Amino acid sequence: MRYKEIAERLAERIMIHHQPGDRLPGLREFARQERISLVTARNVYQHLGRQGIITLRQGAGTYVAGAWAQGPVDMSSIRPPEAMLAWVEGYLKASMDGLLAYDPPEGYGPLRRAAQEWLGSQGVEGMPIITGGAQQALFLTGLTLLKPGDRVVVEEPGYIGARRIFESLGAQVISMPCPRRAKDLGPLQRPGTRLFYTMPQAHIPTGANMADEVRSALVELAGRRDFFILEDDPLSDIVGAVPLKARDTRDRVVYVKSLSNILGPGLRLGLCVMPAALEKRFLQLKEINDLSLSGILQRMFFEMLASGDLARHVLRLKAELERRWERLRAHGVWQGGGACLWLDTGSPGRLHAENLKRQGIKIMPGDIYGAVWAHHIRVSLLTPPREELFKALDSLHAYLGHGTPDLITLI
Repeated sequence: MRYKEIAERLAERIMIHHQPGDRLPGLREFARQERISLVTARNVYQHLGRQGIITLRQGAGTYVAGAWAQGPVDMSSIRPPEAMLAWVEGYLKASMDGLLAYDPPEGYGPLRRAAQEWLGSQGVEGMPIITGGAQQALFLTGLTLLKPGDRVVVEEPGYIGARRIFESLGAQVISMPCPRRAKDLGPLQRPGTRLFYTMPQAHIPTGANMADEVRSALVELAGRRDFFILEDDPLSDIVGAVPLKARDTRDRVVYVKSLSNILGPGLRLGLCVMPAALEKRFLQLKEINDLSLSGILQRMFFEMLASGDLARHVLRLKAELERRWERLRAHGVWQGGGACLWLDTGSPGRLHAENLKRQGIKIMPGDIYGAVWAHHIRVSLLTPPREELFKALDSLHAYLGHGTPDLITLI
């Protein structure tokens, strides 16, 4: 529909040029500017109002929506700002169809096909299996592949929940630094490696993207040494990086797409594309594990995909993160990418977390990734409203560096 195309252009313009509370043109003026009818103009404003981007006040005009609930600036979570998720509210009404259904263990058919098309646009080929979040996909992959004593290699720092899953299955879990060059893949050369767990793009917490030479060498090495790669991909579409699975010519990559960081942790769904040799066993174990996922959630996610609203949300989120990084780079203190900063403070991150909390700023201490990272902190660039983020970063810089940027290191 034409009004949705106009609404998307206006939403992008608002995010770039406006602040919460700014007044927007009235309906007649807006229609004249866009050379559209009043009916179309009204549909545009109503659409943006439903998405929480603007506020229509009867008799008082139209305004850019203000910041949501006040309180500590949350730079500990990695998810979209609440105002950018307001559009989801319209999908939270359950249908009887989802309530009465037992879907097959691989997931609701129309959702799988829509998700296949979405992932295909990012270079990931294959029919995805719908899982109860990335966590279930990691667990079932471990069950599918591992026997007690099998060697699993994980990145450090990295998601410690993955390590715990593999350890719970009796695996021998070995850590290695996130590989920056092909020669850093040495730990995977050792005989007996069964699985390598990695977050190749927008890595959490470092924010790094795996270099192309490392990706090519990794896929080749997995085929030659006969191990599988478990790719955890929460944010590739937000940072504009192509998933590792897109170059998986040897069918060695288990691809897991989490939705928590782009749609919020309450939507416990994930997508998993399995190598053909593993899919049958994976599905057998999944049926034992959960029988059938929530039909309501699956149909809700299908409607988001089918309507194009999810794709538009991802584009807005990508543009927002890019603008935040532009401001950060211009500031000259921190460089990098991804959805968070990973800072070596030189002193206990827990202490900084407590001190900053008293200043109204929430950050994540680095020891959640292991004791060796106790002097680091993780700072989300995605969750707070934009202006709150920049003010909080100014306060953080003053607190940590006392005006001397060289005291703060971005890994």
